[in-house]
Amino acid sequence: MRSVLFAALLALAFAFFGRTIYAMVRAASRGRPDARPRLDQIPARLMSVLVYFFGQKKVAEEGPQHMTSKHHLFIFWGFLIITIGTVELLVSGVVPSFHFGLFMPEAAYTGLRTVIDLFNLIVLLMIGWALFRRIVIQPRLIPMNLDAGVILGSIGALMVTHFLFHGFHGAAALTATGSLPSGAPVSGVVARSLAPIDAGTAGFGESAAFWLHTGILLAFLNYLPYSKHIHLLGALPNIALRNLSARKLDMPKLDLEDEEQWGVGTFEQFSWKSLVDTYACTECARCSNYCPAYNSGKNLSPMQLVHDIRYEMLDRDALYAERDALLARQSASAGHDREEVDAQLAALERRLEEMEPMVGGRIADETLWACTTCGACQEVCPVFIEHPLKIIQMRQHLVLAAERVPGDLARTFRNIERQSNPWGIAADKRMDWAEGLEVPTVEDNPDPDYILWIGCAGAFDQRITRQTKALVKVLNAAGVSYAVLGHAESCTGDPARRAGNEMLFQMQAEANIEVLNQQKTRKVIASCPHCLHTLRHDYPQFGGDYEVVHHTQLLATLIKDGKLRPEKQVTRSVTYHDSCYLGRWNGEFEAPRAILAGLNLPRGGTREPERRKRHGMCCGAGGARMFMEEESPRVNEIRTDELLATGAETIAVACPFCNIMITDGVKARDAEEKVAVLDVSELLAESLPDVPASSLVRRAEPS
Repeated sequence: MRSVLFAALLALAFAFFGRTIYAMVRAASRGRPDARPRLDQIPARLMSVLVYFFGQKKVAEEGPQHMTSKHHLFIFWGFLIITIGTVELLVSGVVPSFHFGLFMPEAAYTGLRTVIDLFNLIVLLMIGWALFRRIVIQPRLIPMNLDAGVILGSIGALMVTHFLFHGFHGAAALTATGSLPSGAPVSGVVARSLAPIDAGTAGFGESAAFWLHTGILLAFLNYLPYSKHIHLLGALPNIALRNLSARKLDMPKLDLEDEEQWGVGTFEQFSWKSLVDTYACTECARCSNYCPAYNSGKNLSPMQLVHDIRYEMLDRDALYAERDALLARQSASAGHDREEVDAQLAALERRLEEMEPMVGGRIADETLWACTTCGACQEVCPVFIEHPLKIIQMRQHLVLAAERVPGDLARTFRNIERQSNPWGIAADKRMDWAEGLEVPTVEDNPDPDYILWIGCAGAFDQRITRQTKALVKVLNAAGVSYAVLGHAESCTGDPARRAGNEMLFQMQAEANIEVLNQQKTRKVIASCPHCLHTLRHDYPQFGGDYEVVHHTQLLATLIKDGKLRPEKQVTRSVTYHDSCYLGRWNGEFEAPRAILAGLNLPRGGTREPERRKRHGMCCGAGGARMFMEEESPRVNEIRTDELLATGAETIAVACPFCNIMITDGVKARDAEEKVAVLDVSELLAESLPDVPASSLVRRAEPS
């Protein structure tokens, strides 16, 4: 009779669980088709699951803004092992004679039981630590609440009932035979504390512990999808289906003739994979801990953003499912029933209309505009959620569909549209920086090895033009064959695309690609990581395929090959600030450091800030934030404080935007007399032997 009742309970529990999973899949399937392949490279995807889901590689990593919650690792790995025992217990509830020992050597089965028993104790201890941590230590962004209490309490109860079940069983055996069953070191201690015990009491205790354990287990299983631990269901598929492309910030190309593609204003306009992302969130809060906007008091928490999308999806999907059911009833109804269904449908439509929109409602405009698209959130996410992509797609809706754009950003768009640069300086002044210098244009050198992409900052910002001149000096000294596009160059459109103005971006991209495709070379040097990223990753969508290198990558190679020989000593100590678009988005951390290492710096001349490389903090300029006003505390000032704390006399950068933002931060701290902000190429130029003036000054044409 017990087996029949348990089989019925098991069927009911799994039926309810299956219904919940169906609803989750149904909700995510309302999203658009995904432009990326998700079932290619099967071996690589299987390896991702092994390394990042079962191995918990990213969870185990530590960083400057987080410590590994090692108890989570033990709980997860413990659960994987305990699940083997759970399967045995559930099957034995239906088939009492079943156990894995039927298929294994006795020694192996004893070893398995021992490991499971020990891991039950380990998990129980970790649950105790987790409760202490949440209640007493109270880490930021990980509060103790009802959901956490239910989850931790349920897991703890499962471990306790495991020991009671095996403890009563062992106590009965100890009383009857004087010996304990093998493979139960911890449960054996419980058994000894219960013995001696009569068979009736032991049987009752074992049965009660069985029903308690399995009841809690099945209730826990069905509670998971409605709790923060939904990630136990979403993480594995999300890791398996993650973006394996080198393009981490892989923006889909919009068909601007289809207004339905003008960004994301409702959850259905996300791709289905973006919606699956929301099931995977582990609520570890690393994304928010590393977010420069969140840490400077802005109204953006990447973790909360992902939750808001999930809540929006599930709330609306439930209503859509109800509407679908009513429509099905409507088609099969007549007379009075039809009128009743019509009334219910009308009421449901009113509820849908009265719901606040996702963008501009549940997710505020200011939340989206706060993002610098630095990628720190995506970098540390243990389950590969793509936060920046979602934010940019919702910005596209604000710009293209809703036409809600901050005033300073609207001005930037006009500047790009009218003058082909965000500063709004007359386009015919783009080559003024080169006056008096020997800078070959494509007309002068129609078959160069490289096109040198100057960029808008390099051409128009007075601070950055000095950096551009230094780069030209270095390239000339190395004998590099290059040419600039001159007045034919235009803004790549990076600020427009990251800010959501896809229409303006595509105009800029098409104009630049037309110019670049007319050149003989397909190699491009970019000194701006934002230009680098756009030319390298965005332009191929529009027929612009080029070999794009950052200037530090080329300069590091020239030093390695002996074509540049830094000799003059740079007397100041240096710290290096990683650019988000060069480092995290394009994976280049070492080239700028290799250049600095090759300079004749004083002993101990290079000093690293605490947050560096893949965990480096943003300067605050990305995502078009460069051209938007910011309230204090400012991101660039927070980052500047970290760099000043190294005590270095020079802050080296490899990005014009970083240069501008860190320079402003140094000024805000009244440190400009003590600390210089220089591009790596400027430091390299300073260390080179004197270059003849003839190599820098444009030769006068013979009269």
